[in-house]
Amino acid sequence: MAAVIRLARFGKRHYPTYRVVVTDSRKARDGRFLEQLGFYNPNLKTPDVRFEFERVMHWLGVGAQPSDTVRSLLKQQGIMALFHEKRAGRSIEGKTPVPQPLKAKKAKLGPKAKARIEAEKAAAAAPAEAPAAAAPAES
Repeated sequence: MAAVIRLARFGKRHYPTYRVVVTDSRKARDGRFLEQLGFYNPNLKTPDVRFEFERVMHWLGVGAQPSDTVRSLLKQQGIMALFHEKRAGRSIEGKTPVPQPLKAKKAKLGPKAKARIEAEKAAAAAPAEAPAAAAPAES
């Protein structure tokens, strides 16, 4: 049996919430599972992610493969870093997972906004250059 750690969708229509579950890879997405390991709600401003750390480490240790999405969630929560330390033979006694800080999303500028910013930079640079060029001419 190939055990995988993946998301099972629950919640209302257009408002999904997910359980992080361990299941056989041949089972349906929302079918029977072996164990529930956590919870993920992406609908909030800061997504709610909760894991049972000890159980996740157990299942990763016995060979369960996380899906791509679950792997990224585990990485964000700091669990994958501890798992890799354990696999490398280092002791993780007393260590707890440290979540990574959330990255601030930068607004993508359109072509008009970029052109306006460039024009403002050029206008600000032009008056600064004009007095410098006028000073040697007066001397």
